[in-house]
Amino acid sequence: MIGVSNFQIPHLQRLLDETGVTPAVNQIELHPYFQQRSLRAFHAQHGIVTESWSPIGQGKALLRDERILRIAQKHRKTTAQIVLRWHFDNGLIAIPKSVHAERIRENFNVFDFQLDAEDSALLNGLDNPQGRLGPDPETADF
Repeated sequence: MIGVSNFQIPHLQRLLDETGVTPAVNQIELHPYFQQRSLRAFHAQHGIVTESWSPIGQGKALLRDERILRIAQKHRKTTAQIVLRWHFDNGLIAIPKSVHAERIRENFNVFDFQLDAEDSALLNGLDNPQGRLGPDPETADF
């Protein structure tokens, strides 16, 4: 069993075609600003688990977005908790990075509330093909 990171559909298809191996997981940049729906659909079709890299958008603009802030206020949660709940509700693995004990505890506290249909629709509507924060696997010099 293998896992991969930053594989796009052509990479995954080549792996499947040339080796017959289906990775158990593909870790990709994924957050409400960059949802990679077609890649996630490919994952689902092939039984590949999606793990979100940078699930809270590197703690930048995403966590200061007024629309997410309104949802957070409604649920009495932080914007990070709202975004992490969105990942959970979408069947994604999200392991946010933090070195602060308080934030780590906060990140676990996402199971005592539900996003409603309006919340989910708003978060799903934030997708932007230009929302990538990290390097593009198609052009990056790894």
